[in-house]
Amino acid sequence: MIERLAADANAAIDLLRADRADPPPLRNARRILLPLPVVGELFAGARYSDRVSENLAQVERLLDAWIVLSPDVETARVYGRIRGSVTRLSPARLNDLWIAALCIQHDLPLLSNDRGFDAIPNLTTIRW
Repeated sequence: MIERLAADANAAIDLLRADRADPPPLRNARRILLPLPVVGELFAGARYSDRVSENLAQVERLLDAWIVLSPDVETARVYGRIRGSVTRLSPARLNDLWIAALCIQHDLPLLSNDRGFDAIPNLTTIRW
């Protein structure tokens, strides 16, 4: 049993989509946390979908069930340290650095199939 687990957008989306298998680590976690940048990604994805109302409602259900993890000044310090160590980062990946910073700050593994997190030192990722 995993005590605490942070979920990336791709893990949350797989949970919400009927045509995909639920990520097994979600079933084995006592507490699931959503980094605030992930919440933004989920809302953006819902807004750009073909079923906006339905998908927005699904995101709201996740927010009722899971804990939102918000950044603070310490998160910004960790973010700065990570960003300073990662070279040639595309602007699209900046959200990932905030997600990683929150996970590192709170000593949380991140459930994600995004290989972009592999380049971030001190971040533990779990794949399914």
